[in-house]
This record gives sequence, C-alpha cells and structure tokens, in this order.
Amino acid sequence: MLYTRPVSSAVFHRENGALYLERVRLSSLLSSGIETPFFIYSTAQLVSDWQAYAQAVRGLDAMVGYAVKANSNPAILRLLASYGAGAIAVSDHEIRLALDSGFAPSRMLLHGNGKRPRDIDAALQADIILSVDSEFDLEQISARAVALHKTAKLLLRVNPDIDPQVHPYISTGLLDSKFGFSEAAVERVRFRLRSLPAVEVRGLHCHLGSTLKTVQPVRDAARLLATLVRELRSDGHPIDILDMGGGLGIDYSRGREQLPIPDDFTLAVGPVLQDLGLRLFLEPGRSLVGRAGALIGRILGVKDNGIKNFIVTDASMAQLIRPCLYGAYHHIELLDESTAGPPFAFDVVGPICESGDFLGQGRQLPTPRSGDGIIVYDAGAYGFAMSSRYNLHLGCAEYLVDGESIRMVRRAETFDDLSRTFSDEPVSFQP
Repeated sequence: MLYTRPVSSAVFHRENGALYLERVRLSSLLSSGIETPFFIYSTAQLVSDWQAYAQAVRGLDAMVGYAVKANSNPAILRLLASYGAGAIAVSDHEIRLALDSGFAPSRMLLHGNGKRPRDIDAALQADIILSVDSEFDLEQISARAVALHKTAKLLLRVNPDIDPQVHPYISTGLLDSKFGFSEAAVERVRFRLRSLPAVEVRGLHCHLGSTLKTVQPVRDAARLLATLVRELRSDGHPIDILDMGGGLGIDYSRGREQLPIPDDFTLAVGPVLQDLGLRLFLEPGRSLVGRAGALIGRILGVKDNGIKNFIVTDASMAQLIRPCLYGAYHHIELLDESTAGPPFAFDVVGPICESGDFLGQGRQLPTPRSGDGIIVYDAGAYGFAMSSRYNLHLGCAEYLVDGESIRMVRRAETFDDLSRTFSDEPVSFQP
C-alpha cells in the first residue's frame, strides 16, 4: 500500500494565492498581531492519522501507544487519549503528563536505555509496563521493585541487528546502537530472569529506527523475535506481548515519496501474532503528529551576497533543529504568494549566530517582501519537542486549529519565565 497524504491536501490549501489551514487563513494570523515564530497544528490531520492506525489494528488484540517524546503538548495528548491511544514515555515527567492528560496506566509503557531511579519509581508506582534495555537496567528495576513492594511487568528490548536504512542518528536496530539486548545478551540473562525477585517478563520489544521507508526490516525482526518468544515461554515466562515499536516515515517531500502506511506495518507482523497468540503493541510518534503541525515565521528580509540568495526569517534552528541536525528536508512555502515577486533559488535561514542555522537550502521560491509569512511543513513531530533557547530565543507559542476556530495551547515563553529559574543559593556538601 502507498502513503498518499489523504487529508493534508485538504487541511492545507490555497485560495487566491493565500494558504489556509483547515478554514483559517494563515496570513491573517500575522496581520492580527500574533507573535512569530509559532507552531500550529491541525485537529483534522491529527484525527485522520490516528484513524489510520485504528483501522490498521482493527480485529487484532493490539494497543497503539503514542510516543510522547514526539510532541508533548497537553492538547495533543488529551485528544489522542480521548480516542483510546496508549502512551509511550521515556521519563518520569512524561509519565506524569500522560497520566494527567487522561491516558490509562494499563495502556502505557516506559522505555529508555538509561532509566533513572526516579523514572523507574514513577512507572512502578503507576503500575506501568517497563521495557528493559540492558542487564544493569534489569538489576536496577528489580531492586526498585523490591524496595517499593511492587512487581515489575517487563518487556525485553531486543536489538536484532537489522539495518532499517535510515539516518544513523535515528537507527536503533543495529548492534552498534546503544539500545537493547543482543541475542547473545538475551541468552546470558535467560536463567537470571527466573531468579530475579519482583519481576515478571511479559513480552519482547523491538524498535528499529525512525523514518522507515519499507516494512521489510519489521517483518524480518518479527520472525527473529518469534524464536525468542518460544524460548522464553519454554523457560516458564508468560510471554503475551510483542512490541514492534514505531518508526513509519512521513512524506516530507509532500507527494514525491511512496511510503508504507500503518496497514502495511500490521500486515508485516500479522503471521507472527497469529502463530503465537500475541498482543501487539505499536509506538507511533512522527506518523501520528508530524503532518499535523507546521512552523510559521515572518520574513526579516532578502539578501544576495553575490553567490547565493537568502531569505532571512525569524524562525530558526532554535525552533526546528532537524534540518541542521539530520540534514532533513522540510517543504517550505510563502503564506501568501499573490504579492510575491519572481522566483529564485533561496537558502531559507534564521537569525541564530551559526552557519548551520538553516531551514532549507536551494529552495525555488517567489521573492517575498519583508514582513511576509513563511511556513515550514510537517513540523508537528520533533519540532517544539527538540527546540532550544540558543541565543536566548525563548520558547514560542503553539496553536491548535479545528475548522475555523483556533486556540492557543501554549503561550510564548517570556524573559520573566526564564529569570525565575536563575539562582544564587549556596550549596552545602561534605568535601
């Protein structure tokens, strides 16, 4: 099956050169005085991408858990929780926010390669399943469970040494990755698992990486894990969960790529689920919220240095670091093309004092005027979540559109917010 962006062409559309998100004219937000840059999200796109997963697991014993790290805005969390999503957390604060947003603990999971005691305790106190990443992780979870008089329900995260063919920074399924047990390490801990106190192994977990462009690596990993399921069941462990992670890519090129959809993911692992009677866990993040969001900026000016043309905007790597960190492509357009000049190839750059501060390079765009608006698409995942205060560009606002209505779901950070964290308190300690 092919990933065809069934809703985005409708939620983002132009009328007389002006760009609309659902029924909101985006340039009107700038003229109304809203401070830029800001992130804006579409309820319609978010719901559509959730429904694609709901359809993919229909008829299966499955839990679709949203990866909170992709975008932790409470408005997005509450919306997904209301549709029955689970939550995948990687810290105690993500656990707390997910619980506060309405996610049921029985549909939550904590994982990470370096869980802190506070993360483990939060999961145990809430009776959340934990994914175990290493032998030391296993020992620490057992110790904390004993101390808290809890039984830890565990998934073993297995690194199957399968190449997902994605950017090396977001590849997690090869043996040189920091994540998970190798098959050899699973063999080392098999007998230890039966004697560790206060733990119960309930399943296996595998996540190959992010921006997957084919499900063949997922199919290969599921077959490998099937063997381990049988071995662990023979040891007496009640294995009933297979967590295949997430990682489906989205079409950042907006129509030029053919990518798998959630149906392809579940079809790839279906035979293993059926043969072994396993419950499926999925962990989508980017493919749930990525397309729903965009970064909006205001153009500060146009520059020609004799070699290149630049569009300089107030949106920057401080808001969206993916282009300079990963070399990632995000499609860029002007909010209103009706008043723009002739097209040229531009580098779209921000005001941060770094040569790496760019949002796009060599983009064919109409020549804008100072003050015009610009949009960077598909920034709903790992946009605000990875933003920084570099150069003291403080956290920007976030807005959620639903039809013709718009709500601020996070206000812009102020200097007073920042200054409240400053301190000059002496610290007492024993040398």
